[in-house]
Amino acid sequence: MSIVTQSKFSQSSSVQINESVPRQRLLCHCLSVSHEEVQQCISDTSAESVHEVMRGCGAGKGCTACHCRIKDLLAGLCDDCGESKRRCLCAVAVG
Repeated sequence: MSIVTQSKFSQSSSVQINESVPRQRLLCHCLSVSHEEVQQCISDTSAESVHEVMRGCGAGKGCTACHCRIKDLLAGLCDDCGESKRRCLCAVAVG
């Protein structure tokens, strides 16, 4: 039986990150499609469903975990709070 006293990963060399290049927020990790690319696809193609977004830019064709985020973008943003209209509670608070 062996006992691990030190992680092999802590001995690895440092990786430098170029901070001048802005990072993209990935919406679909399987196919590396950014949030901005999906938003552009929705605007350019007037997509109204997840399937239309899948055809337009490829997002959502992998594990499907991003479908809820695509639906949020398709729903648009609440004018009052800026949240996705699917998750906004403004209408509930008024009623």
